[in-house]
Amino acid sequence: MSLCAGSVTTKQQEEVSMDYTSSDIARITGGRLAGSGDLAVADLLIDSRQVSYTERTAFIAVRGANHDGHNFIDELYGRGVRVFLVERLPENTDYYPDAAFIVCENTVDALQLLAASKRSVFGSTVIAVTGSAGKTIVKEWLGDLLGRISPVIRSPRSYNSQIGVPLSVWKLNEKFSYGIFEAGISFPGEMEKLQKVIRPDIGVITNIGDAHSENFEGNEAKAAEKLKLFSGSSTIVFCRDHSIVRRMILSDSNLASKNLVDWSLVDHEARVLVRQKKKRVGYTGLEITYDGRTGEYVIPFSDRASVENSITAACVCLVTGMEPADIRTGMAGLMSVAMRMEMKSGINNCHLIEDYYNSDPGSLKMALDFLRSQNNTRTTLILSDFVQSGREEKELYAEVAQLVGKTGIDKFIGIGDALMRNSSSFDEEARFYYSTANFIENFNPKEFRSEVILLKGARKFEFEKIARLLEQQLHITVLEINLDAISANINEFRRILNPGTRIMAMVKAFGYGSGGSEIASLLEFHRVSCLGVAYADEGVELRRSGVRLPVIVMNPEVSSAEIMIENNLEPEIYNFSSLSRFADTAARNGLLDYPVHLKIDTGMHRLGFMPDEIRELAARIKGLTSLKVMSVFSHLAASEDPAHDQFTLSQIERFNSAAAIIREATGYPFLKHILNTAGIIRFPQYQFDMVRPGIGIYGAGSWEGINLRPVSRFKTRILQVKMVPAGEPVGYGCSDTSGMDRMIAILPVGYADGLRRVLGNGRGSLFIKGRRVPIVGNICMDMCMADVTGTGASEGDDAELFGPNIPISEIAAQCGTIPYEMLTSIPARVKRVFYRE
Repeated sequence: MSLCAGSVTTKQQEEVSMDYTSSDIARITGGRLAGSGDLAVADLLIDSRQVSYTERTAFIAVRGANHDGHNFIDELYGRGVRVFLVERLPENTDYYPDAAFIVCENTVDALQLLAASKRSVFGSTVIAVTGSAGKTIVKEWLGDLLGRISPVIRSPRSYNSQIGVPLSVWKLNEKFSYGIFEAGISFPGEMEKLQKVIRPDIGVITNIGDAHSENFEGNEAKAAEKLKLFSGSSTIVFCRDHSIVRRMILSDSNLASKNLVDWSLVDHEARVLVRQKKKRVGYTGLEITYDGRTGEYVIPFSDRASVENSITAACVCLVTGMEPADIRTGMAGLMSVAMRMEMKSGINNCHLIEDYYNSDPGSLKMALDFLRSQNNTRTTLILSDFVQSGREEKELYAEVAQLVGKTGIDKFIGIGDALMRNSSSFDEEARFYYSTANFIENFNPKEFRSEVILLKGARKFEFEKIARLLEQQLHITVLEINLDAISANINEFRRILNPGTRIMAMVKAFGYGSGGSEIASLLEFHRVSCLGVAYADEGVELRRSGVRLPVIVMNPEVSSAEIMIENNLEPEIYNFSSLSRFADTAARNGLLDYPVHLKIDTGMHRLGFMPDEIRELAARIKGLTSLKVMSVFSHLAASEDPAHDQFTLSQIERFNSAAAIIREATGYPFLKHILNTAGIIRFPQYQFDMVRPGIGIYGAGSWEGINLRPVSRFKTRILQVKMVPAGEPVGYGCSDTSGMDRMIAILPVGYADGLRRVLGNGRGSLFIKGRRVPIVGNICMDMCMADVTGTGASEGDDAELFGPNIPISEIAAQCGTIPYEMLTSIPARVKRVFYRE
């Protein structure tokens, strides 16, 4: 294909959806082509986990602080990828005879150039949304509203970064009447790059607040940077009541000259004047006057943020010329936007992925990529009709069928009239139902077993009803695990480690209560060097879940030697009997150089060889052929406490002496490691060859010099709210009374779920309806009570026990213990819910 600048012709409009060739990509990016120039490219890929199919896919090897995409080229070539954008060629390109490598100075810049090329031939309207808060919500609601009358493509979830934006814009083609993209920044200079990619016709800014302020001199500087997105726009939509936004726009001669559509709740000089009207609880009436025409709308929200976001979305729709009646219908049906994809335990050993974020062809591919990233598991897709896509129906569902087929989904279930009409486009084994109710009528739980099920449905189809059938019926107290926070924490550790220092990630005790196999799979993707578990059965469970990394068993029982060898688990050797027993078992199995790890007791006085045993240990190791020492390590007793720093340093000195003796005896090198989470942060000079972050991976505790994110949120829901009269007690023992009438919430979580009894009678609190409320009465085995007077709390509202609003370290201190114990004492009956942001 050939792309040229200037006005958009009919031919160019057709070219938006055509494949590029590898030579096109080299020309557009200014890269050097090595290999074939005629390989077709329709899709771009930056994440090796998200390979659902490889035909006509180009991999962009992005090099970051903690990951290098170049390390995945060999794996992706083996899976069928043939076009690679790289910053350096592989050492031997002869290993890739039919591939094309485009060598660029910077692959992120190249990605942006490719997306800008796509944008240059898109002739319909492009809308860009930025701001400190609310931009994802506004973008989603705009997609829902405009999608009622025209085909829309929007950026998936919060794909608003230097990489996410061009990946989204790349999806533009002539089938869409609107492209809606979200743009976020963290540093000065970033927005100018995104402007060249998006080139929005209509610019929308929500507000300016304190989010992401650390790299800007102040909110005005941040506003000025964000507004660079609209330098070439014809129209800007904003709230006049946000003084910084208004002032920065009006003081810029370029921005002030544009078609400014400002709205206000108070200022009659605004182009759009909005008046709020009270409606029933949870609803807000809006009277919106724009260019002399007044319309009345009702939205199903009453909080300030949702009201502002809905007004902004309505203003954009009015600017596009959308009929007020269509806007009114769409506004009444707005729904809260879920900000994540969740994976839950399902019936019959299934797992359930719920994605109700949006339902359009663009978001489907991302959801399918996530589905296919679940290793070695059968996959099922339950999909609804795409509501008001604006696309020609037969063409749309033929495209969906092709995508499902390419992705290799094992079972497809379609729900809706349109899918039913186009069932012939799908595999003959696919099943179809006219409605969600029709599916439920015919539901047979035996048909779903040991598979991962993706529920991808438009909101009107109420797929939550299907989710209730498929979800394992556990009680509603859950421990949410943020997989993206774990990824961020691993990368934060890598930031402070020396180049080449390895990471042994501790996933013992069910991943510190977070879920061992799920966490281990994520850590394996992040290429930690090995995993640590406490006992052999934990390692066996990881192997059964498909984990291939080296797994070190830290507290092995001598009787477990056979099962460790059978599952390729590597034992800690901590005394002479464990050394002899494991050496004999390895020899009996005909093994040579089986990997083991020697534990030295330098002062902790748990497991390990004492200093006076080291020379005998060295002599015995020297004579063994069945075992090979992979590492020598020890454990610091008080690395977190400055009062014991001298003791810590003495431990490190003893460790070095012991390791030197063993090294002389073996005659070969091995890894040395001694630092746990606190040690990594406080004694970075002793990283040696490897470190062992444990609780830090899970974001618990407070550490200086490192920014770790909380991973877990322990939550439940209110079962009942009742008014308890003054003088009446609450709970066992009648220990809690009040001289006032109280609204008491009853919640299904108690000491059998890990909520300590010591937190009862006002000593602990829960986070409900945006504020802390006291736990009242004695905590029961399965329930507790909280005083929610004045909060407006009702049955079904969420309640946080610990998480973003109540730090686990605070709860641990109240209980006289440590975060480790709090996390690991949450039993298996509390369901773990894994999600990505």
